[in-house]
Amino acid sequence: MQSKKVVRIFFLSSLLMAALFFLLLYLYDPLKLYHQPFNKKYANRFHSNMREQAAGVINNWNFDSIVLGTSILENTSANEASRKLGGKFVNISLEGGNYFERNFVLSYALKKKKIAKVIYSLDHLGIVSRKGDPTFPLEKWTYLYDDNPLNDLQIYLNTKYMKCMLSFSNSEKCLGRDVGLDMPNAWFRDHRQAARFGGLERWFQESNSVQIKEAFKTISGTIQKIKEGVVVDFQNNDARVELSKRYLDETILSEVSRYPDTEFILILPPYSRIFFAIEAQYDKPMFHVFKESIRYLARMSKKYPNLKLYGWSDYNFPDDIANYKDLFHYSEKINSWMLDAISRSEGVLTSDNVEKYLSKISEKAQRYDLFELGEKIDTYLRASEKRIESQ
Repeated sequence: MQSKKVVRIFFLSSLLMAALFFLLLYLYDPLKLYHQPFNKKYANRFHSNMREQAAGVINNWNFDSIVLGTSILENTSANEASRKLGGKFVNISLEGGNYFERNFVLSYALKKKKIAKVIYSLDHLGIVSRKGDPTFPLEKWTYLYDDNPLNDLQIYLNTKYMKCMLSFSNSEKCLGRDVGLDMPNAWFRDHRQAARFGGLERWFQESNSVQIKEAFKTISGTIQKIKEGVVVDFQNNDARVELSKRYLDETILSEVSRYPDTEFILILPPYSRIFFAIEAQYDKPMFHVFKESIRYLARMSKKYPNLKLYGWSDYNFPDDIANYKDLFHYSEKINSWMLDAISRSEGVLTSDNVEKYLSKISEKAQRYDLFELGEKIDTYLRASEKRIESQ
């Protein structure tokens, strides 16, 4: 009898300790998955990994519209979007988030809230069909967006958050930075990023940047292949077009269909003209898939009145390298300008005007002088090599 009593006490004590442990996790809750901070002083503290952080925002903050892009939309002001488009926006963009990843967040937000508007960027349309990112394994965070709130606690079962909880730390590492939900991951304020805007000379000055090195490599490599007469094969291109359509159906259009009262504002990011020139002049099959994907979405906008497709690559500003810090990322001023354009329905693509748009961007991409740009880059790189050798 005594031994049974000891066993019961042991198990009851263990249950009490476990309950206390999880209660402390619940109360501390650094990702704000279960509640806003009890001390309002920390209400604007958020972690930069929005794959994990967005769940808490959706669960516990008051809003009716979202900006859900990648780094392309991280500089979009939610407050400015609210003023110009109406509603109450938050920016929960996922850096590098492919469509499949973003669908977890999008679907969850639409189920949990009555969402009026979604601003969504169509990054690398026709190219991306990935279902996850090895840098952020799906099993490490997607359970935050299922219907079981209890399993969310497992996000805290690691050394980092255990140390934070044991000391109830208020550090940035534990509770996140004091950034709010206007532009929580805005990168334009980082002087290392801002230094790369202003033109090719700025790129040369910041040539140690990984993104700049990659841009130079891509441009020079493409030009060399064109000179050598290398041709990208169109084989299986029809299958790639169908894959792109299915990917859009599964990750975006399914939600457009399911939530007819939500306005989906789909943005074709106005990458630099250099990027489109590389595709139009060299990787022609991929440019074809890109254009077919746009045609498909333009047709779908006729089927779904709540879908609005926007594109501005037929404008002149993508021609100016000063607006870009690499082949893709544009100045925050363009993020603001795009909100103005959306507010006046400028740049809407439909089945009636999409062919004119595609013809214009194709013409501009074909006309862009990659060789002149490549010569400037090669001249700089050769001079840099000589300087290194002489040191």
